[in-house]
Amino acid sequence: MAGPDADAIDRSGGDPEPESEHAGLDFERMLFFSDAVFAIAITLLVIELQLPDLPERPTGEAVASALASVLPQVFAYALSFATIGLYWYAHWRRFRYIVRLDVQLLALNLVQLGLIAFIPFPTAMIGEHGDQPLIVIVYAVSLALAGVIGPLTWLYAWRAGLTRPGLSDRFVRFVAVRGFSVPLVMVGSLVVLPVLGTSAVEIGWLLIAPVQWLLNRGLRPIETGHW
Repeated sequence: MAGPDADAIDRSGGDPEPESEHAGLDFERMLFFSDAVFAIAITLLVIELQLPDLPERPTGEAVASALASVLPQVFAYALSFATIGLYWYAHWRRFRYIVRLDVQLLALNLVQLGLIAFIPFPTAMIGEHGDQPLIVIVYAVSLALAGVIGPLTWLYAWRAGLTRPGLSDRFVRFVAVRGFSVPLVMVGSLVVLPVLGTSAVEIGWLLIAPVQWLLNRGLRPIETGHW
């Protein structure tokens, strides 16, 4: 597969802009397949959202009670949707800088896709039994593992020379740190499980949003080449 055009490299001292096109059918097939797995995993999340059986002519109170009963499933759906969305976004960003493939990179990508496709299963479990510590652990670890493989893939691609030339070490570390943030929140939240219980752990997962915001704000100069 042809390498990137040397004239496309940013010579201003910052990190280069990602290439707009990749040569080769192999790259396109890998990206299309990856996007399809992410899309299917997100779609499967909503299948578990079902109201319990209602009488033929339900009262407003019965409907309200039924809606309240599915709130845990809605929370699990929203969190998993947001997490898979973040993982897809990170995948898209990484592969704007990765310009070549090898067998090892494809294998790592497949591992991540397999873990992404698994997420609807623990999501369904935690929506039904979110008060069970073991299920909370399985959910957190499942989402964390799916997230860890992404930055590991990125670091492998950089070390194997599969990324665009000219990427600074700082930029590579920035992308990796940002990728590890969600798994760290998911696993770190389990520290309070023995003391504060499952509800505190699940509330702790909401820290994903501010952590992502702080990382993007604090490390943005590295990405734009201003440091």
